Amino acid sequence: MNGTIRNLRAPFSALLVVAFSTLPALAAENPWIGTWKLNKAKSHFTGQTFTYSKNANGLDHFSDGAMEYDFTANGIDYPVIGGSTESWTFTGPNVWTVTDKQDGKVTTVSKVELSKDCKTMKTETTGTRPDGSSINDQSTYTKSKPGDGCLEGTWKSVKVNSSSPGMWIVSQTSPDEWKWDIPDWKETVTGKADGSDLPLTGPSVPSGLTVAIKEDSPHKMTYTVKQNGKVLSQGEQTLAPNGKSFTDQSWVPGKENEKQIGVYEKQA
Repeated sequence: MNGTIRNLRAPFSALLVVAFSTLPALAAENPWIGTWKLNKAKSHFTGQTFTYSKNANGLDHFSDGAMEYDFTANGIDYPVIGGSTESWTFTGPNVWTVTDKQDGKVTTVSKVELSKDCKTMKTETTGTRPDGSSINDQSTYTKSKPGDGCLEGTWKSVKVNSSSPGMWIVSQTSPDEWKWDIPDWKETVTGKADGSDLPLTGPSVPSGLTVAIKEDSPHKMTYTVKQNGKVLSQGEQTLAPNGKSFTDQSWVPGKENEKQIGVYEKQA
């Protein structure tokens, strides 16, 4: 389920919502240069929807409008995106253990539990980031549209508790080249804000992942996240007049009404 890769699992919960949506503008006197940290209290990361359905072959199908894949609860690793896999196993009535891997290495393990009336889903995700820090995230979803079974249907996020610090560092490596680092995930993007696709590198990054960044004005940027050319998410960020914070809005293509909003503050 994308409940791990995008909603349950920290790498994409952090990458698509935090990491990819925190790439700054380039300018001669660049107010974006420095260290930034997410203010969770001022941010809004709920409202996203995704759907589970049952295929004719008996497999379950996940889709969030940009990413989709098949799986079933038999303990087998099913391909998701760019070398990442996901396996589901039953551990009790309406309870599953979901294991995510990148290139065969476990990244997170999630407990997924549905209420008896099949209207509420709660997830608990644990793991270790590349910098050694612990992942301990919890999310709650409600069913907004019923399906053919307890898991099947459309789910909407209503509560998110992420352990990610949401920290990243911006520096200049040359007059025309900049570097964006996400320390806890040991991820890096290097290049220009000219709209070209820049590769994201790191030990837990799916292959083929790129970010295209374009400076619309000194205080506004737009960006597009892709995997092998397919758009996964889009967004824009606006710098506050005092240069001490900026607001980032990101969304899945076609779901602009489900924007995720992050407020990032410059650290002294």
